[in-house]
Amino acid sequence: MSLKKEENCLTEQGLRVYIEDGDEKLSRLGISIPKSEANAVKRNKFRRKIKEVVRGLEAKNNFDIYIIGTKQGTKLKYKELSRIIASHPKLK
Repeated sequence: MSLKKEENCLTEQGLRVYIEDGDEKLSRLGISIPKSEANAVKRNKFRRKIKEVVRGLEAKNNFDIYIIGTKQGTKLKYKELSRIIASHPKLK
């Protein structure tokens, strides 16, 4: 099963969010942001915000989540990130 398919993708404000139902007992999260987009401090801050948003989803099902960020995506606030990720069709 490939997570990076067009039907699993939501693209908005510099983020690409791929979500698919997981086969594992626990949800899995992958976060990617290229070095060319931001320095290490900004990339790590982005990762921390994403982890906190995903932790707060309180989903009943297990999901495989892969998030790709860009320079524009690193500037998003926690509330904006939360809204974008929660609006993914697979989470509804």
